[in-house]
Amino acid sequence: MFLTFFDQSTHTTETHFIRSPQLFDMHKLGEIYRLEKLISHGEVSVDEALEFIDKVTNEPQFFPVWLNPFVYATASFCGCVMFYGGRFKEGGLSAAMASKYQSLFSGRYMSFQPIWEITVCILIGFVSRAVWQYDFCFTPVAFASFIVILPGYSMAVALVELVSRQLVCGVVRLVYAIMYSFLLGYGIEMGSEIYGAIQPASASGASTCVTIIPQAFYFLTVPLFAVAYCVYLRARIPRWPVMVIVAACGFVTNYALSCHANAPSQVLQVVPAFVVGLLGNLLSKFTGKMSLDAVILGIFYLVPGSLGMWLLYHDETRVLVFIDIVALFVGLKAALGFFGQPATDEFATQGGAGFALSMIETSIGITVGLFIATLIVYPKGTQHTPLMNF
Repeated sequence: MFLTFFDQSTHTTETHFIRSPQLFDMHKLGEIYRLEKLISHGEVSVDEALEFIDKVTNEPQFFPVWLNPFVYATASFCGCVMFYGGRFKEGGLSAAMASKYQSLFSGRYMSFQPIWEITVCILIGFVSRAVWQYDFCFTPVAFASFIVILPGYSMAVALVELVSRQLVCGVVRLVYAIMYSFLLGYGIEMGSEIYGAIQPASASGASTCVTIIPQAFYFLTVPLFAVAYCVYLRARIPRWPVMVIVAACGFVTNYALSCHANAPSQVLQVVPAFVVGLLGNLLSKFTGKMSLDAVILGIFYLVPGSLGMWLLYHDETRVLVFIDIVALFVGLKAALGFFGQPATDEFATQGGAGFALSMIETSIGITVGLFIATLIVYPKGTQHTPLMNF
C-alpha cells in the first residue's frame, strides 16, 4: 500500500510504502467494516478504534491449519467435475495432488517460496501425462489440481483498480497476474515434457474432455465448492448461507445463459457479475452488514482462471461439452502453446497476444457488471454509511 499524508501547515506530503502479504480473512474484514460504520457515525473515538484494530489483528485463526489440504482437495474435485469436464476419477486424482502439494510445500520453507508454484506445476504436469495411458484426461487433472492458486481474482481486481484510476497498483497487479500465468503454464509444460522424455511413446491427451457426470450432481458440487472457498476466505459459519446463495446465483445465471440462451461471451462475462454485484449491494443496503465476502465468493466462480465455464449441448445426445473460454484458463493453455506445443496443436493458435487479450476481455466484462450493479443500487453514492465493494 502507498499511504500519502498531507501537511497543511507546511504544504508538504509524506509517502509511506507498506508491504503486507495478501491473505483473506472475511471475519476480520467484517469486524473492521463494523468499526468503520461506527466511526463514520461518530460513535467511536480514534483511540478506541485503534485498540479495536489491535484486538482484531491479534485474534487467532478460527480454522486450523490442518484443514487447508482438505479445502484444496474439495475445491479441486468440484472444479474438475464442474468446470473442466472431468469424471470422478480425474476429480479424485486432482484432489489428491492438490491436498498433497498444499500439505507438503505451502508456507513451510521460506527459501522455497520463489519456486514453489513452478515446482508444484512440474509435478502436476508430470503426473497428469503419466496417467493419460490409464484413460485419464490431461486437462481436467492438470488444471483442476491447482485451481485455488490460479491468479484470476488478482486479474479481476487489477482491472477494477485500473478503471478506478488507481494506476500504480492496477498495473503492478496486472503484470504480475500475466507473468504468474505464464509461470504456471511453463511448469505444466515442463513436467509433461520431462515424462515425455522418459516415456517417448506417451502422448499428452490435453484435448477437451466430454463429461459423463449427470447435471444432478451440480446440486452437490456447487455448494460444496462454495463451502470450500468459505473456509479458504476464513469466513465464519454464520456467513456461509448468504455467501453460498449469492455464489450459486452467479453460477446459475452463467449456466442458464451458456446452456439455454447461447449467449455471446461478452454477455457471459457481464451478466453473472452484475447479478452477484446487485445481490451484494442490496444485502448491504437493506441489512447494513458487509456483503463483500459474498461478492468475492461469487466472483471466484466467474473470474478468469478461478472458474467460469461455457457449456454447450452437443447434437441430439445432449452430452455436455466443456469449452474452455474462461480467460485465464485459455491463457494458461496459451502458455502451453507458447512454451513448446507443436504448430498443429490447439494451443498454438492461442499464444502471445491472444493470451493477454482474452484475460483482459473477461476481466473487463466482470468489472463492468460490478460497476453497473453498484451504480443501480447507489446512483449517488452513500453519505453516512461507508461503501465497501468492488
